Amino acid sequence: MRKISFVIVAIAVFLFIGNSCDNQKTYAEYLKDESKGIKQFIAENELVVLDEYPEDHVFEPNEFYRDPATGVYYNVIDSGGRKATFGEEVYIRFKGLTYFLDGDTTQYANILSPDPEILVYGNPTTYSCNAWVVPLVHVGHLGRVKLIVPFNQGLAYDKSYYRTAYYGNLQYRIENPNPIN
Repeated sequence: MRKISFVIVAIAVFLFIGNSCDNQKTYAEYLKDESKGIKQFIAENELVVLDEYPEDHVFEPNEFYRDPATGVYYNVIDSGGRKATFGEEVYIRFKGLTYFLDGDTTQYANILSPDPEILVYGNPTTYSCNAWVVPLVHVGHLGRVKLIVPFNQGLAYDKSYYRTAYYGNLQYRIENPNPIN
């Protein structure tokens, strides 16, 4: 009798655990939801997605280039000056950061913070957000961009909670920590 009771309890526990796991989304479901959400964001804001980077490097305010390697969409507001070289520090300031898929209407910024975000160009271990580096191929010192960032290219928090970000204005300042005189 004890064996039968044990088997029944074991089956009940297994069914309970199995059912509770079904309520969680899979990574593939998060990616699918994000893809739909980005398409909806693009449609609602009447954005145009370019298949190729503009030859003249000029974007209309509603045009975004989608980087095929990362899935990051960006619009260059200002190309800025000289490009970053390996080992240079890049200071990041932004405003208008929103998470448009989860209903968070707060706009975040670090413009007034005494400490900008910093990365060392060419050193991925310093990148707190991979998406910030993507436009640096085309944008230099004091360049400004708008970004649509898939969660897997965003900040660690964004990756952990599957949060897709939109940056309304992100600016780069490039500094050489070891200037040659």
